[in-house]
Amino acid sequence: MEIYEQILRDFGFSREEDERAARLMKELAGDRLLESSVLEFIRGKSVAVIGGAYEGESIREEVVITAGKAVNKVNFVPHIHVTDMEEDEKILASLEERGCILVLHAHGDNVERIKRVVPVVQRFVGTTQSTPFDRIYNFGGFTDGDRAALLAKKFGARRIRLYGFDFEKADNPVKLKKLKWAKFILEREGIIWGPVG
Repeated sequence: MEIYEQILRDFGFSREEDERAARLMKELAGDRLLESSVLEFIRGKSVAVIGGAYEGESIREEVVITAGKAVNKVNFVPHIHVTDMEEDEKILASLEERGCILVLHAHGDNVERIKRVVPVVQRFVGTTQSTPFDRIYNFGGFTDGDRAALLAKKFGARRIRLYGFDFEKADNPVKLKKLKWAKFILEREGIIWGPVG
């Protein structure tokens, strides 16, 4: 939560808006929210986390997690997809129908996406970047990519390998700043090597 408070200040985000979005997700989803225990199958396994710069590298890990728009770059159904729902809702609904566990993230800037996506998917894990409550979880992280990696760590992955993570490639300054935070979080968590602190 200390890092979250720093991020709020850095970007001028509103904790109240984040929490309002999470309550909306809970209200719209009701009993369609999954318990986090559905992710326990990760424990003890090697996990690939695929980010937006993925270019088709061969993947040998036992569990595959895609993050955000990276799902458009793979030609298979991942085990888990972590996203704040910038993708088309039909893609997300199709993934879920084909057995992918969706981990959908609510924050203050995606309220309209919550309203569009939540009604068209059947079951999913809900997350917030603020205080968790009643099957709305906070596994840590900020961007889709680092949240996906922290989820793997949280549920006891034996090894986590990142594919398609480029912390210097962004089409605008805000995105670049988000990537810098993602890199900092991944270094701090020991998922990638770098200075800790």
